[in-house]
This record gives sequence, C-alpha cells and structure tokens, in this order.
Amino acid sequence: MRLRPGPRHLLAAALGLLAATVASACGTDAVGIDACREIETARCEATQACGATEAEATFCINLYRDQCLHGIQNDVEPSADATARCVEAVRAVAACARAGAATMADCPAEPLIAAADPAAIAPCLVITRKPEQLADCAFVVKPVDAGTTTPATPDAGDGGDAADE
Repeated sequence: MRLRPGPRHLLAAALGLLAATVASACGTDAVGIDACREIETARCEATQACGATEAEATFCINLYRDQCLHGIQNDVEPSADATARCVEAVRAVAACARAGAATMADCPAEPLIAAADPAAIAPCLVITRKPEQLADCAFVVKPVDAGTTTPATPDAGDGGDAADE
C-alpha cells in the first residue's frame, strides 16, 4: 500500500519549511547597534549646522533608528567611551561648521585620521558623508588590510546617508 501525501500534509510541510526559513532569517550578527544609533543621531542633528532643517534632522534620526539594526561595519563592538568620543567629535565638527569653518584645518581640535588631509575636507562633508575620517570615529569601519582598498562605509560611517536626509 502506497501512501500519497494529502493536501494537509503538503500544507504542513510547506509551513514547516517557511517557518524554518523565517526563523533563520530573524537572527542577527550585527555589531554596534546602539553605538550606530547614538552616532547617527548626532550626525543627523549636526546636519542642521550644514543647512538641514529640524524636520529633515528628525526624519534622519527616525530613519537610522531602523537602519542601525545592521550595526556598524567594524566587527568589534565599540566601548561606550569610544562611542561617546565619536558623538562628541561629531558635535564639535558641527560647532566648527556653525562658526563658518571652510575646512577641517579650521577645526584643529578635532583631529582626522592620518590618511585624511584637513585642508581638503569640509566640516559638513565629515558630518554628512565621512565621519570615519574623524580619528575618534574611525572605529565605525573595518580596519583596512594592507594591500586592499578602502571599504565602503554603511550606517554609522556611511558615506552619505545622513546627508541625504
């Protein structure tokens, strides 16, 4: 006697497969979700020093609350102190932008990473596109291995998202 699967058996098998697929997709190995949110909030608020409206800054903050579920690019969880230093650095750059600084050379209190030229980068560019250029925020991206190119920078360190809000 041969058993043929009935509609209920097929449905149960399909639902079981779907449940297994969904359950495996729900996990996350994101690193630095809270750090990302703190840094992106500071960046979004700082965009007002670069001409964004309060409504645009609020939209940006709300957007990154979810976008930061992906975490930061670096695989190492940042400490609370490192995150706080980055947030303060972003705020200090915003103060430089409000004061009319044309380049980061006019903001010597906030050092950039060694590879960055302070005379070639504006404070608003750091805020909106390149926060990883700040020495205190360099941890948001994966360290570059010798012989590789500079990686893309999603979320907290994204080359552009806060600027687009």
